[in-house]
Amino acid sequence: MLLKQSSLRYAVMAALGVGLLLPTLGALIFEFNRAETEAMADLQRDLSRSTEVLALSLAEPVWQVSPDLAEPMIKAQVNDPRFVSVLVVEPSNPKPFYETPQRADVDPKLTLSETRPVLRDGREIAKLTVVMSSEPFLARKRADLWNQVLRSVIALLICGVFTMLVMRRRVLGPMSQLSAAAEELAAGHLERPLEVSKGDDEIARVGAAMERMRQALLAAFESLRMHNNTLEDQVAQRTNELTRANNELTTTLRNLQTAQRELVEAEKLASLGRLVAGVAHELNTPLGNALTVVSALDDRYRQLDSMMNSQTPIRRSVLEELVKDTQRGQDILQRNVQKAADLVRDFKQVAINQTNDARGEFDLTRVVESQLVMVEPSFKRTRYEISTELEAGLMLDSYPGALGQVLTNLLMNALLHAFDGLEQGRVRISSRRVDAHEIELCVEDDGRGMDESVRRQIFDPFFTTKLGTGGSGLGMHIVHNIVTNVLGGTIEVISAPGKGCRMQMHLPTVAPERHEAEEHAA
Repeated sequence: MLLKQSSLRYAVMAALGVGLLLPTLGALIFEFNRAETEAMADLQRDLSRSTEVLALSLAEPVWQVSPDLAEPMIKAQVNDPRFVSVLVVEPSNPKPFYETPQRADVDPKLTLSETRPVLRDGREIAKLTVVMSSEPFLARKRADLWNQVLRSVIALLICGVFTMLVMRRRVLGPMSQLSAAAEELAAGHLERPLEVSKGDDEIARVGAAMERMRQALLAAFESLRMHNNTLEDQVAQRTNELTRANNELTTTLRNLQTAQRELVEAEKLASLGRLVAGVAHELNTPLGNALTVVSALDDRYRQLDSMMNSQTPIRRSVLEELVKDTQRGQDILQRNVQKAADLVRDFKQVAINQTNDARGEFDLTRVVESQLVMVEPSFKRTRYEISTELEAGLMLDSYPGALGQVLTNLLMNALLHAFDGLEQGRVRISSRRVDAHEIELCVEDDGRGMDESVRRQIFDPFFTTKLGTGGSGLGMHIVHNIVTNVLGGTIEVISAPGKGCRMQMHLPTVAPERHEAEEHAA
């Protein structure tokens, strides 16, 4: 407390010193500079006048070559302490006609000199040089200024003493009481009233406010004590309620996650079902052709058997024709059965890939073409076409089944949504290498496109524009999850109304391990 009072006392003294001394010093410096300027101006004026008077007075002594006659005239002028020296020189005589001894303790900056000719009947008979200094005048002025400084210091000391007496009574004492009262409040001693000064000044009002604050704190603490008695029961009750609510939310979230997984699996199975339907339709043609050939061969065999049983002579041309028909039928039968076998093999491979998450190295072109075999039957019943522009030799170390699922969903999504209300359209699949570690795979159409609101929500689960007409809202969500979480790539949708849609995927040539992708998704 004593240190704080001393700090305040020193601050007040410093303020007084700065407030009084600085203006005084500034005024003294200004006054000294002004006095020096005026002294130099007066010196110049007096020098000119004195030089002119001496030049007129010395004309007769110089003409008579009488230094003794000139000496009284010069001494009458140089009695002024500002005179430094007087020199009279005749043009024809190198020795000075008259010269006063020059003072050595003169500041050159404060001296002025003037030279005038001494004339006699209009003819120059000598030169007069007078040197004067303003130093004596400035010395007196400095003494006066220092006296003013001394008087200012004495006045400052007197003001400081009276100020400190007033501060001790009106400021420092009440501040000490306020500080002690604040310490009492900080220590938690709210029961005792604060001892503060009485009055109507600012410090007294602060003390009264602190006393009101003490009373308000005392009432607030009492209210807190009363409330604390029931707080623990309320906390326990709220904790139980929150625990029950948290358990309910956890159960609901688990059920939602289970339902979502089941819906995703159902969508995968539905996609596989559509492939089955397409393959069945595609198998119908070669198997139908094979059945027709088998029936025709059976009819020819029955005809031959009837001719042999009836012992009817068989001509050579009939046998040759039968052999030719049999060869043609065998060829047709072999081609159709082989086509059916190829379809079954491709379907089996796609089904295995889509239901098995096996990883391996594969050629991107082969996976795309195998997937098109499964999807093209759905497009054959329409006027919509699929074209490819695939860069050769793009090898991936990834998941071919997951990639096939993505392509199937994108192509079926285009068939369902892109060409709604259009008589014809085209879907183009393209691929290219971006760099040594990344490839770009695009599926784009020239269909109806979509607006920005649909484009932003296209990957949201259960979002569909065909609700109730065959759309589940999970196809594109599955695509996004597979591309980002399984294949380790990115997918971007570029579309505008009436300008088609471009699904642009960037996939790494080496997919991340499944446990890394799952941790990233989590």
